[in-house]
This record gives sequence, C-alpha cells and structure tokens, in this order.
Amino acid sequence: MHYEEVETLLRRSEDYLELANEAFEREKYDTAVFLVEQALQLYLKAVIIKYSDVRLRTHSIRELLKGVGDALEAEDEIAEFIRQNRGPLRELEDAYTKARYEPRIYYREDAQDLMEFALKVRDFVEGLVDAFERRIEE
Repeated sequence: MHYEEVETLLRRSEDYLELANEAFEREKYDTAVFLVEQALQLYLKAVIIKYSDVRLRTHSIRELLKGVGDALEAEDEIAEFIRQNRGPLRELEDAYTKARYEPRIYYREDAQDLMEFALKVRDFVEGLVDAFERRIEE
C-alpha cells in the first residue's frame, strides 16, 4: 500500500498542477493559486511518506517542509530555505483558505508569482531527494 499511496499522491499532485496551469490560462487566478498550493501539499506529503512512512495531518507547507527535512535528514537545509522564503511560504499557505473562503482576489501577477514559487519549492525538494538517494547508495 505504501508504494500505491505515494504514486496516487504524486499523480494527483501532477493533475492539480496541470489544472492550475489551465485555470491560469483561463484567467481564473484564484483557482490556479488554490490548485498549485494543493499540488505542492500532495507532493510534499508523498515525499514524506516515501522516505519516512509518516503521514502528517497538516495543510501547512512549512510544517510539511519540516517533515521533508526530517525524512531526508536535511533539517538544516529546510530551516534555511524556510527562513529565506518566509513571505512567499506564508502567502502560499494563505492561498489554501483565502482562495476558497475569503474575498481575496488574486491577480495575474499574484498567481504567476505563487505558481513559480511553488515550482521553486518543488525543485528544491527534488534536489534534497536526489542528494539523499546518493547518500543512501554510498
């Protein structure tokens, strides 16, 4: 089940990312921001489960990143990334509720910035995954 669970989360993450891009192209920026945040949450949860078999019950990107740090033995790198990106991380976390429940309007530039940042987070974590797997192989 472990493998299947991780694969399902990764597939859903990719689906949400694709839908976020479609929403962005259709100028539905609130939806795009919400979906890209969801895509990132699922990706981070998949990484945590794959490398530590832990299931965190949180929507906080920062808490999920800390879980990734624990799983990949990269606590210091994660702490520094969070410190350097506190503002965008907070904005991305806020998108989880504000895009759905509050009268927050996301404009094209807002959505574009947050979507690019979500990909930056994912790329950063993928680099940590690669480094962790290299250490395991040694």
